[in-house]
Amino acid sequence: MKNQASGTLNVPVSGISAVGESVNALTEQVNDLQCRYYRSVAPDCELRSASDRWYFGAILATCIGFIFPPLFAVAALCVYKAKKCRKGGAE
Repeated sequence: MKNQASGTLNVPVSGISAVGESVNALTEQVNDLQCRYYRSVAPDCELRSASDRWYFGAILATCIGFIFPPLFAVAALCVYKAKKCRKGGAE
């Protein structure tokens, strides 16, 4: 009978630390890219006018409307108000 050696292979400790350092460097690069991206997108995400706020309310009401269906009517009302504000109507 042949003797089989069971177990795992030995991995040098220096190889493990090098992998950890490269993962940390990659994570830092990803975080830097995310920060730069969100800084560049931030001005586009501001609610500047009353119609923007009404449209945001419509989106929120639609999302929650899947749980509480009467909010679909609120979403329709928000869209109506947003269009009225955009045309120069009263808030």
